[in-house]
Amino acid sequence: MAPKNNRGKSKGEKKKKQEKILPVVMDITVNLPDETNVILKFLLSQNLKQGISTDRIIDVGRLLRVNTETCNITNFSLTHEVRGPRLKDTVDISALKPCILTLVEEDYDEERATSHVRRLLDLVACTTSFGTSSAGKDQSAKPDASSSPTGGGAKPAPSSAQDSKTAKKPSAGAAAGATSKSQGSPAVDSETEMTHSCPELGAFYEFFSLSHLTPPLQFVKRVMRRQVDDILVDDHLFSLEVKLCNGKIVHVEACRQGFYSVGKQRILCHNLVDLLRQLSRAFDNAYDDLMKAFSERNKFGNLPCGFRANTWLVPPVAAQSPSVFPPLPVEDESWGGNGGGLGRDGQSDLIPWASEFSFIASMPCKTAEERQVRDRKAFLLHSLFVDVSIFRAIKAIRHVMNKRDLIFPVTDSNVLHTEKVGDLRITVMKDAPNASTKIDTKIDGVQAFGADKKNLVERNLLKGITADENTAAHDVSTLGVVNVRYCGYIAVVKVEGKDEKVSSPSQSSELLDQPEGGANALNISSLRLLLHNTQASEHYKLGSDFQTFEHQELSVSCGFVEKLLEDGLVKLEQEGVSLDQFVRWELGACWIQHLQDQKNTDKDKKPSSEKARNDMKVEGLGTPLRSLKNKKKLEGNNTKFQPQNLWSPADGATMEAETATSPSVEVETTAKENELALKKLLSDAAFARLKESETGLHCKSLQELIDLSQKYYLEVALPKLVADFGSLELSPVDGRTLTDFMHTRGLRMRSLGHVVKLSEKLSHVQSLCIHEMIVRAFKHILQAVISAVAENDKMAVSIAAALNLMLGIPEDDECNKSCNVHSLVWRWLEVFLKKRYDWDLSSFSYKDLRKFAILRGLCHKVGIELVPRDFDMDSPNPFRKSDVVSLVPVHKQAACSSADGRQLLESSKTALDKGKLEDAVSYGTKALAKLVAVCGPYHRMTAGAYSLLAVVLYHTGDFNQATIYQQKALDINERELGLDHPDTMKSYGDLAVFYYRLQHTELALKYVKRALYLLHLTCGPSHPNTAATYINVAMMEEGLGNVHVALRYLHKALKCNQRLLGPDHIQTAASYHAIAIALSLMEAYPLSVQHEQTTLQILRAKLGPDDLRTQDAAAWLEYFESKAFEQQEAARNGTQKPDASIASKGHLR
Repeated sequence: MAPKNNRGKSKGEKKKKQEKILPVVMDITVNLPDETNVILKFLLSQNLKQGISTDRIIDVGRLLRVNTETCNITNFSLTHEVRGPRLKDTVDISALKPCILTLVEEDYDEERATSHVRRLLDLVACTTSFGTSSAGKDQSAKPDASSSPTGGGAKPAPSSAQDSKTAKKPSAGAAAGATSKSQGSPAVDSETEMTHSCPELGAFYEFFSLSHLTPPLQFVKRVMRRQVDDILVDDHLFSLEVKLCNGKIVHVEACRQGFYSVGKQRILCHNLVDLLRQLSRAFDNAYDDLMKAFSERNKFGNLPCGFRANTWLVPPVAAQSPSVFPPLPVEDESWGGNGGGLGRDGQSDLIPWASEFSFIASMPCKTAEERQVRDRKAFLLHSLFVDVSIFRAIKAIRHVMNKRDLIFPVTDSNVLHTEKVGDLRITVMKDAPNASTKIDTKIDGVQAFGADKKNLVERNLLKGITADENTAAHDVSTLGVVNVRYCGYIAVVKVEGKDEKVSSPSQSSELLDQPEGGANALNISSLRLLLHNTQASEHYKLGSDFQTFEHQELSVSCGFVEKLLEDGLVKLEQEGVSLDQFVRWELGACWIQHLQDQKNTDKDKKPSSEKARNDMKVEGLGTPLRSLKNKKKLEGNNTKFQPQNLWSPADGATMEAETATSPSVEVETTAKENELALKKLLSDAAFARLKESETGLHCKSLQELIDLSQKYYLEVALPKLVADFGSLELSPVDGRTLTDFMHTRGLRMRSLGHVVKLSEKLSHVQSLCIHEMIVRAFKHILQAVISAVAENDKMAVSIAAALNLMLGIPEDDECNKSCNVHSLVWRWLEVFLKKRYDWDLSSFSYKDLRKFAILRGLCHKVGIELVPRDFDMDSPNPFRKSDVVSLVPVHKQAACSSADGRQLLESSKTALDKGKLEDAVSYGTKALAKLVAVCGPYHRMTAGAYSLLAVVLYHTGDFNQATIYQQKALDINERELGLDHPDTMKSYGDLAVFYYRLQHTELALKYVKRALYLLHLTCGPSHPNTAATYINVAMMEEGLGNVHVALRYLHKALKCNQRLLGPDHIQTAASYHAIAIALSLMEAYPLSVQHEQTTLQILRAKLGPDDLRTQDAAAWLEYFESKAFEQQEAARNGTQKPDASIASKGHLR
């Protein structure tokens, strides 16, 4: 019998533990108006000690929206026989006894009736909006470009990336084209996926497309209001004309009671879909086919609707008409939609922001409950402020763009326009037209605070070393700044009001609300500037004449870009080496944590001898803290101040005590002076926190603190980051995740060159860092081009020319032969990377550059939207003018959520990594409850908590509940973050694993290939996450009987892990184990034994013999050996072969 997981525990113990820690599933029955009902499943996240429920009535509404039976119902209330009618969104589901609700149809007003029509258009949009665009089908695209199904891959396993658990539990995302079971196609598809690192961008939206279906209707439009005798004037809302799939025109009147057909059949229905079904059998059949397709695509939900144009590749429907950019229904203003966000109407512009932020900072915050109340108010206020600031900034920039010839009365030559709106000061300046010039847009930088660099370094460092759960909410100066870069301009919005403490918030602040539970936050891409005046189709009608004109236009623009690059290069070469000592405040917080952890570690070790104490060293401190400034004075002392003397509590003395007993009176005096100096700079509470940290930093001068923090930065923080990359505790997949990981540790992106040098044995980390440096180098070129273009109608062709210069392969006379790149571009990269990152580009094989990853990173950072087309990166001109659709704003703001919630999430991750599942579930449920209370149940910040709790539940073995939470996370991520965001990608991958464990293998394969598609787009095939996803694809292919296909994926994963992580890495062991299982299915048991022996050897060396994963591997080896022996005996005796079907019996933990 194959070995089972969780060995060593009795069934009774497992059951008892599961009963104690797992959330409770609760079924809610909703009775519908047609006397049918639907049953919705909810999770009440609770344990025996404390019940925590995050599900409310608002969640019932959300589930009804993704149920195929009720997705077309929009205007209703819910009634409960005990709680009464029209339940509020905030009513707790767990309080409903009995668990039965009744859906009651409500009367419409014009807004709700318009929203209802918009919902119908949204449901059918997947049949028309996401099919391959005409641009994507363009024959000028490379005919043999790399291809993969409309799906892709994702993160290793549902949990942190360091898990060797990935072999046991598959984990990656999905794709649309993986349903074929024929003998030939799986192999062909797998070869395509494994051999090509660049997926076809033209297929990006196919995962969401149901274009093979007949759209139930062709259009819905408002018409002149008709007079209908059967409807009272006061009840009539508006008139519609609907063209159905069969070409039939239907006239419909919207009224308070519902929708009324005009003509031979006069029917009134509350629901427009019900009305059209009764009027047309063709519509009825088409709509049924659509709902059936929804269920076949994913019977658990995740409907392909509700999307927004929030990704750098525009939807195909927009690519077909770039001058119009037809909006997706959710954002269609003609049907009441918009780009989301708050403050769009301008009514919040005059809120007294300074007083409001001051009040937030003064709120009680000693307990977790007080902080939750404060954080909720801070979150709502800051979210409104950011949205209002972005709207005002865009408005100011457009004002400047429309009146460029005006001379604005400002004193600063760089500033074009300033205005004051209430407490908001909006300043607009021109972006630098020279690529070597960097304008400070940090929200806590010199420009934002008007302070010199030295004071800013001191401020940020002190903020970091005294940070606590209240730091973000109390730093009102940082909360009150938003920077927006748009169309070659930079706008800074800053709160400038009277900084006076107030005892209560204003009335406007008290009325702050969060519609839709945090969903439909501002999609900043909706503020795009379209760059085309005519339809792309009109260009193609001109034929060869237009192509000749476009080629000439591109040539002229290319010359313009080259001149701009030459000018920037001249200035860049004249630059000295940057000595910028900017400090991120997070560095101080991480430094304090490191010192405290080091102290606790030293306390546990308790050295047995003085020699051992003297030899111990606090990594990263180098020279002892106290001795840096007074080194000469201490050299003559008999007592040698080693780090152990300063830090180890084993001596029974704190830093203060040691200072007091020091033979040097001057040292004591200096420490007292430093302490008094810091007291003057810090609040009493902040200084008390620093002193109570028992790190001794409260006795240091500012210069000593700066010097020591830099030592920590170089000697501890950077090596620790690389070590975490190597262990896969952190596994960035693109520049965005790499930046997040570095910034949260207080590390600057200027250190990327240093990270590359430290990552000598981690080629995938080096590749990511080099690609990010190149993206940032190219970003400066594009920003300069956009700033230098004087006319908007030249913008698209100039951007296309710049992209061609950077990513195309130039003609022979312009090409750097060794790397197939324009010689001017190569020189720019060489100088830029050396000056800004202290890294030599010549050590990088430029032919290994993943150009699509560079393109994606550029579009994110600069704010460019492109058509989804298969660009031929091996040609001189991969991009045309028509490929560049629009420019979107790029903004910077402070993060404002819940520090307590984030800490609980980290605690849950830590507990999961240590195998403490009960603690992981407890922390995870509390984190989710905290973030739901602060950010709302459907805000993008809450999605991470849903996702983590899903992973934790998965590891407890509860795949059903894990799936429910992960689907919530995916729905939020797709609509709020973007279709290729790293969090979205991870959700695809994790959800695929959950489906697989629920034995929905074909569905799992769809999602895992979508994740693989996105991984190929972002980090490429040579990445541990991609390798882990290959393993997961293999397990799913194996489940469908495609064992040979699975084996090819597994060998690809093994080679990848050996090359990237080394032959003795845990993840490499996972690959060996997965191959052993696949070979066993082919009855090649001797080979299974060989691979499992390697697995066990690695795990024993890395984890020890007592680790559960090592024990599992030993059990598997014993099983394979027994099977091999049985096989040998059967061959010798001529008896029947043993059954080899063990696919579903578990994998390595």
